[in-house]
Amino acid sequence: MNKQRSVSRHSSGDTLAPALWLQLAGLTLVWGFNWPLMKVVLTEVPPWTFRSLCFLTAFVALGAVARTRGQSFALPRGTWPRVALVAFFTITLNNVLLMLAIPTLPAGRTVILYYTMPVWSVLLAAWFLGERLSARRLGGLAAGAAGVGLLVARDLSRLDHVSHGMLLMLGAAFSWGLGTVLQKRLPVALPATSYTAWLMLLGGIPIFLMVPALEIDKLRALHALSFWPAFGVLYNMFAVFVFGWWSWIRLVERAPAGVAAISSLMVPVVGVFAGMLFLGERPAWQDYAALALVSLAMASVMLPGRGDRTPAPPVL
Repeated sequence: MNKQRSVSRHSSGDTLAPALWLQLAGLTLVWGFNWPLMKVVLTEVPPWTFRSLCFLTAFVALGAVARTRGQSFALPRGTWPRVALVAFFTITLNNVLLMLAIPTLPAGRTVILYYTMPVWSVLLAAWFLGERLSARRLGGLAAGAAGVGLLVARDLSRLDHVSHGMLLMLGAAFSWGLGTVLQKRLPVALPATSYTAWLMLLGGIPIFLMVPALEIDKLRALHALSFWPAFGVLYNMFAVFVFGWWSWIRLVERAPAGVAAISSLMVPVVGVFAGMLFLGERPAWQDYAALALVSLAMASVMLPGRGDRTPAPPVL
């Protein structure tokens, strides 16, 4: 029983359990540094083939880990529809919109638009889950949104496909936020490792079908990948999807949806500065101001306040 998913067991309070801090830090770095890499990968790798490799790797690797640890892997009777629904919004629609948007926008701005997700997640969690919109959580959300707004406003006048690329990214952010809330609303008694594996498989099925339909003639070129696109594919397969998505599902499982969402706001800051480092972008005052605001947002949920209850460490 201690290996089963428990939605409410560690979900009280507006802070994260100390045991999750290190995991969140690793997730932030892994996902943040991935944004310039994805831009590079898509210059040589077809998008649906790229994502299919990631989904299949995550399913096989996480499934193997679950079986090795003796964890339950079979989906409980009657839970297929709810897992498929979460997978559709969290994995399928999210990634389809994301892959279509990335080529149309600068890497740094892409990650910032994508991480408007906490805005949708907090509002949806209040509606669907009845999560309390405390002053502390609203303050963190406002600070994070202000940081995002600064970075978006800086480049609005220079984006060529604002209506197209920005709407795609905002759609991906909304889809991810809705999937996050649905994960809490439709719990499944399964360990996070097994649950994440099934999300990858079920959410990936529509994208798997797109490969033979749209990219079969492009697969022959994959043997000639240059170093950085090849590295980016491997990084996504193992770091972003195996470790990153498992960490995210586990974080959502053990914290309120709104808290988990706001906690992700450091990822775009890392992504923006990773773009500066690897793609030669230069920081402006808006970037530094956004860093301060997003750090404030993180502190609003990471640091315990007076009267907060610190959740017990998660049971693995």
